Amino acid sequence: MKPLKFKPIFMERIWGGDTLKRKYNFDIPENKKIGEMWCLSDNTTAVSVIDDGEYAGIKINELTKKFYREIYGDKHNYERFPLLIKLIDAHDKLSVQVHPDDEYAYKYENGDSGKTEMWYIIDAKPGAKLICGLKKGTTKEEFKKLLEHERLEECLNEIEVNPGDVVYIPSGMVHAIGDGILICEIQQNSDLTYRVYDYNRVDTSGRKRQLHVKKALDVIDFNLRGDKIVPDFRNIDGSRISEVLRTKYFSIDIFEIDTCINIIKEGIFNTLTVIDNPCKLKYKEGEINIKAGETILIPAQIDEFYLEGNSKIIRAYI
Repeated sequence: MKPLKFKPIFMERIWGGDTLKRKYNFDIPENKKIGEMWCLSDNTTAVSVIDDGEYAGIKINELTKKFYREIYGDKHNYERFPLLIKLIDAHDKLSVQVHPDDEYAYKYENGDSGKTEMWYIIDAKPGAKLICGLKKGTTKEEFKKLLEHERLEECLNEIEVNPGDVVYIPSGMVHAIGDGILICEIQQNSDLTYRVYDYNRVDTSGRKRQLHVKKALDVIDFNLRGDKIVPDFRNIDGSRISEVLRTKYFSIDIFEIDTCINIIKEGIFNTLTVIDNPCKLKYKEGEINIKAGETILIPAQIDEFYLEGNSKIIRAYI
């Protein structure tokens, strides 16, 4: 089983732009406002398709059924691929929103999983901001009152971010991405989003987008506030690695490669998302070139691999 590449899935969004086309040279029409590129997905909304090699044209869920142990190994049991990886171009600010946890989603969303996620800031304009939770002391009653009077910004916890920062967004945390930010998002395999506030925007047809205030109020943790994580790197093999997040849903490492790095992963799948500059992945049976903006899946069957280049890469695994 070789490493797997996937065809990009582009999603138009009211707040999208053209950064993905300009930065990564994706084949996107000039007039499309692309807010998200789903790099790897086995979600019911959209399923990734293998882009090359002997399995080209096959959906990821079909391949994992046929080669379950080769891809996943023996340590977990998954009904679907457990992660969803995106690139997000926030040309305009996103809605203020929240995601449910597993328990709530299972009960009220037809057995779906909840959604915990992380953001890696690829690029950000000077002074760019994110919303991560609520100001200390905000109560449910105060939140509802501010929402009714369209003054919700008064209770939102804003943080300023720079390229290279990481932000962890657990389920239950109110959050939003500000304008002028390019993000790599790695999350649970869920597309559940409860919009609570959308700045009274309208779409091209003059309609406001649907809000989900009742469900949002059910799942918001009013004590949650987040902050950015500035990765702490250590040198390894002449390059640098930061073991930036360890959660039950995913683990995240960031590689800054100067020449090469050797990874031994012991029977678990890995995903690699190349953020800047192409690189080459070598493994026992061969090698593969990875462009900036691409995500690949390294099956559990491959225990060791090398990365060569001068690249910045996000590694995700469970």
